[in-house]
Amino acid sequence: MESTGYSQAVIHLAWFRDDHLRHLLFGLVELRPNEFPAAVGSPEYTHRATSSGRKYLYYRRFLMQSTEGIEWYRSATAGNPITLPCDPNTPTPGDGATLSTGAFVQEPCWPQTITSNDLPFVPDWMVSARSHSLFRRDSIPAEVGDIIESDRNRRELEDWLGFDIVDTYSEYQGAICIAAPNPVFRSVDRSLRNATDTHAVETVAYRVVTRQGQCPKGLRLEITNERVRGRLSPEVHEFDNDPIKVTSLTTRIFKEGISITHPVFGLLYWSKPSPFVRSIRTSIGMIRRRKTVEVPAGGRRRPLERYQVDEVGDTVESIIGETARNPLSRIVEAEMRRSRRQTAKGYDQEWFYKTPQEAIQFVRARIGSARDAVFIVDPYFAGRELLAFGHATSRSGVHIRILSSARGLRKSDLGETALEAGSNLQKIKTTTFDDYSRKPEIRILGDSPAVHDRFLVIDGSVWFSGNSLNSIGERAGMIVKLPDPEPVVERLDSFWLQARPLSEWLADRANQELFPVHQEHAV
Repeated sequence: MESTGYSQAVIHLAWFRDDHLRHLLFGLVELRPNEFPAAVGSPEYTHRATSSGRKYLYYRRFLMQSTEGIEWYRSATAGNPITLPCDPNTPTPGDGATLSTGAFVQEPCWPQTITSNDLPFVPDWMVSARSHSLFRRDSIPAEVGDIIESDRNRRELEDWLGFDIVDTYSEYQGAICIAAPNPVFRSVDRSLRNATDTHAVETVAYRVVTRQGQCPKGLRLEITNERVRGRLSPEVHEFDNDPIKVTSLTTRIFKEGISITHPVFGLLYWSKPSPFVRSIRTSIGMIRRRKTVEVPAGGRRRPLERYQVDEVGDTVESIIGETARNPLSRIVEAEMRRSRRQTAKGYDQEWFYKTPQEAIQFVRARIGSARDAVFIVDPYFAGRELLAFGHATSRSGVHIRILSSARGLRKSDLGETALEAGSNLQKIKTTTFDDYSRKPEIRILGDSPAVHDRFLVIDGSVWFSGNSLNSIGERAGMIVKLPDPEPVVERLDSFWLQARPLSEWLADRANQELFPVHQEHAV
């Protein structure tokens, strides 16, 4: 990586110390453009990680010349030991100490870099920064992971680093990155101009705001015009000493994407194709009055409630810019409808109404695809459902878990008591899964189950259903695959741990019926 254009490097390091052993948590080499004022390092921030023992979290910013920072990072890419830099301005006893790390995987291969607008560890001003990362080949040690997962430790790390390495960006645990902001220009502006060419449909001016002492000469601008059904050949222009490049286009821009490359630094700026804004619609409405709504009490658990609503009068709308309808609007709307339908299919979204067999086949197909685990959460799951869906697995070694409830067993379609329905469920589990290497595990929530909705978890993916499996498809309802399943699985697992195994629940229920508790009332 070229050090030209950068005056300083700031190395951000966070680590965990267990007695004398230091574990790297995250490292970042931040290069600073020449025009930036001199940065300062920081003292060593310390946070006690546990209530006992010599376990601490540390964070520090080390300041050095850009060439030194790049060399420190290059040494890490070569597989050399990672050490805490020595800062002569703020020396500490730990300077030069080795940090424990795992083997690294480069992304991409050094010295190549990627230009990204989505780096969690860079500040907002660093648009389209060039970066390189060294990710750990394996996970950080389990004991270190347990330490940083503590809420108080996690918050401290997030305050220091500016992003969450525990959950949201867990891939950066134990990683080292280098980030190089654009050394030539700060930003790119563009504006529409009156067409100067008789053959031009529209004229656009692009202006690069150069950094102090920098020249735009040699920058290569590539403009992408993405249409409804494809992409036109890009418009390519080179800047000279003038920071403004005016281009005449023979067709209107629909979605515009920009990339700018430099003959030495490579790709310095890029943006995904996004709609070209030609007009802004505003809507203004005044609050006419505030009304108070009173909801009467509905028993001990539903007390009297009052809430307020602001009523807005007639709104006034205005349009700034073009007001004419886009001639491609009909095509765009059709494409958007098609895109929404394809997105719904991607989420495995289906609507069922008066089609129980279709809904049942839909659920069985998902269960049949399981390779490792099936988890059915349905407060009204009983023996018939175990036969109808439990045997839909195509692999006998699949781990099947069922979470039902006492209320669901009590409302059995066969008119059984909860104990009878539970005994039937246990019998079906015992007698019909003989050739399975693992029998289903069944747990029961109480008469007032904490879970209301129904969930189907297949190998970590989650489908949500508003209707129970015992009546699925009869009444109108949706089954949809959730886009972010992990938090849902965690919560469902917590309910599983709170529930009682079916055998224990049956024994307790039988005792209650044999020896009912009679309450004595004073006369």
